[in-house]
Amino acid sequence: MAGDRDQAIAAAISRLASANNVPVGIEHVCRACSAALGLAGVSLCTIGDLGLGEPIYATDVVSERAIELEITVGAGPGMQALRDGNVVMSTDLSSTAGLNQWPVLVPMLSSLGVQAVFAFPLAAAEVTIGVLELYRAYPGGLPMAALTDGQLFADYATALLLDSDCWRRGSDMADMLGGTLPEQWARVNLAAVVVSVQLGIGVTQAYQRLRAYAFTVDCQLREVADAVLEGGIQFTP
Repeated sequence: MAGDRDQAIAAAISRLASANNVPVGIEHVCRACSAALGLAGVSLCTIGDLGLGEPIYATDVVSERAIELEITVGAGPGMQALRDGNVVMSTDLSSTAGLNQWPVLVPMLSSLGVQAVFAFPLAAAEVTIGVLELYRAYPGGLPMAALTDGQLFADYATALLLDSDCWRRGSDMADMLGGTLPEQWARVNLAAVVVSVQLGIGVTQAYQRLRAYAFTVDCQLREVADAVLEGGIQFTP
């Protein structure tokens, strides 16, 4: 049965890529997962050089904003899955348990219409390299079959990311990832370097300051990064 589901998922991913006449990429994994499981959206991020995660792809604006909020706050189902390497399921974010666990993040996600989150770590050789995060607009758990499929989609994404040919070909890597998030997030990393010079601190500390500023002024982290790079925001000791 598992083999049949594996083949069905691979076929669904391949159909999306074929429709675009491009090789299979992370975009197709996320889109196929969202469609197959009837989700509000899906995001995928990998472990970044500065800790936490770096978004690679999101199926929609809400998913893109949700994963960025998690990274900005530094907490949430996806960040916990990255740290612990275990599947994290929050079936009702507005519940007492959800609010107690992520008191800062939950109201933000609720304002986006996200009521349940399921985070599947992308792991290889017991090392977590990323997370596939599923969002729903209503509370409740996923059926067992959907949980199994979610893990299969995560496994497919892991294999795709670890494909040595993809990483070695360089220019093909952008095609495999899809979207503009990797390029945009590279600017966040660059802004952290600028802030580290301005404040005379390490890049990791500067990244924390950048995230804290974005949270304080209620702006997207990428918008703050752009402002730093353009000279509109300057950090002083």
